[in-house]
Amino acid sequence: MRATEGADGGLASGDAETSVALVGAPNAGKSALFGRLTAEYADVSNYPGTTVETTAAALGSLRLTDTPGVHGISSFAEAERVTRAAVLEADAVVNVVDATRLSRDLFVTLQLLDMGVPTVVVLNMMDEVEADGVAIDVDGLEAALGVPVVPTVTVTGAGVDELRDRLPEASAPESTPIDSYYDALPDGVDATRAEKTLLVEGDEPTARRVGASGLAADGGDAPLAAVEEREAVYRERRTRVRSIVDDVERVAASERAPEERLGDLLLRPATGIPIALALLAAVFYVMGVVVAQRVVGYAEGVLFARYYTPAVEGVVADLLPASGWAAPVEFLLVNDNLGLATVTVRYTLGVLLPLVVAFYLVIGTLEDAGVLPRLAVVTDRGLGRIGLSGRAVVPLIVGMGCVTMAVVSTRMVGSRRERLITTALLGLAIPCSAQIGVIAGVLAELGVVWWGGYLAVLLGVLGTAGIALDRTLPGRRDALIEQLPRLRLPRPTNVARKTANRTAAFLGEAAPLFGATAAAVSTLDYVGALDAVIGALRPLTAALGLPASFGRVLVLGLIRRDFAATGMTDLALSASQTFVGLVVVTLFVPCILTMAMVLRERGARSALLVWVGSWATAFAVGGGVAAVLEVIA
Repeated sequence: MRATEGADGGLASGDAETSVALVGAPNAGKSALFGRLTAEYADVSNYPGTTVETTAAALGSLRLTDTPGVHGISSFAEAERVTRAAVLEADAVVNVVDATRLSRDLFVTLQLLDMGVPTVVVLNMMDEVEADGVAIDVDGLEAALGVPVVPTVTVTGAGVDELRDRLPEASAPESTPIDSYYDALPDGVDATRAEKTLLVEGDEPTARRVGASGLAADGGDAPLAAVEEREAVYRERRTRVRSIVDDVERVAASERAPEERLGDLLLRPATGIPIALALLAAVFYVMGVVVAQRVVGYAEGVLFARYYTPAVEGVVADLLPASGWAAPVEFLLVNDNLGLATVTVRYTLGVLLPLVVAFYLVIGTLEDAGVLPRLAVVTDRGLGRIGLSGRAVVPLIVGMGCVTMAVVSTRMVGSRRERLITTALLGLAIPCSAQIGVIAGVLAELGVVWWGGYLAVLLGVLGTAGIALDRTLPGRRDALIEQLPRLRLPRPTNVARKTANRTAAFLGEAAPLFGATAAAVSTLDYVGALDAVIGALRPLTAALGLPASFGRVLVLGLIRRDFAATGMTDLALSASQTFVGLVVVTLFVPCILTMAMVLRERGARSALLVWVGSWATAFAVGGGVAAVLEVIA
């Protein structure tokens, strides 16, 4: 039995194929509940055809899937599309409701029941409800919904055992007020109750799947039903939510909690912007200074440079003969640029692992505390000027620590269009912390005027590229609509579990991809192809007024951005040549690991556009800067 059949029975016990989806709003406690229910290792992966992560693990004979946090089951956003697909494939749903936000979260609950999905409702965060002086009639809520309702406090585990016991009771009402809207569907539409509900709500993918595709009367995107009908369905559902909440919730008069007052401060421009800047500065400090420079610097410069690499080189030299067939194998394993046994391992364990762990710890903490949506709101207006919503602020800040992890963090940006713009800007004009460190040292010798000029060029490119992409890419910026969760202290165990699962999943995909890329580049280097690239770059470097040896700097930049900036220190350049070179290496293509992530996250076409666009922009801007400096001189 699948949820789409609209049956009102419970789960079939003992069925190894039985699947259960965890569904709820962001920060409702789904991941914490998932961790309580499943002690085994969780399989974290992108949902097929998307960059949205789902987590799955065994729960006895059931397979439990933690879906993305959503405020509705539809096709208006990628997270909603993933959740909708998971619900349609599931045998039952555990709907996690934030008990402090009943008016918000019961909309999804009623949508699931309208779809006929066998459901158990988890009324989470009951401790916070009591602290707020609110009383919820759980039995009354269960009677009003017609499905099991289990009160829980997932951070302590309270109620989780009762939830396990009541999972077989998952059910759905035989009918709901939405049934009356089915009469508006065309005759002959062969659809389940769940699909009919989605159809009257204007879900185009569902309409295509059941062969009933059509446009709304107003020419919009909604199939079959006009937008007015969809809004009528939503209004009716919200009316039911308000009625249920009025019946089961009693609020005692009390002072506003400190976290609510802090939440208000975050949303007021006068106080929110300074607080947001402080938070973003803290994110950059953790990612860009503590981890990317100090932790990674120690791992690379001490653990690997002094101990690991010499030991591996010695072992390889002892095992392989000095010449003949072993020469290319030895080069592939231990060459100085991307040796599989030396540099690749160093990158994966000494560079990528600390950055990935730090990134997921930071993001998990901000998620769990309910801070991310507020950062998005307070920065939305400024980023809107370059076609982005406020959700893009975290990837842009993380990019100054590690562009590779910033590309991964674009998953939190709303639409595919905005993810592409964010990825392009990261690859083009956001230097990583390793590169910033080298560039800062070089510019310090040139003086403050050159510093100002460098920042002006980067900001100009960032703004111009953002505006150009916003105006040329099809579609338009999605409006930022955020349901703000309650601010709360993050739960260390929840953050740690999510970090461990996400890190293992990411490295499981990224390490083989980077290894394959490194092997390909090492092969090109061995056969002399990289030297040919350096030769082909001579006309371009000459046009910039730079020596031919600058071509090798650019090739080093293909491998790793800070290698290019460091390579410039070995060249005898004038102040103006140094400035032009720094601009070019900053705007030049992202490092090989970042490009591998762009390929993985955005696909081959987008990766090619980012790569070619970076080449063109770097030389075009560098040439313009060189021409201006020549005129000034």
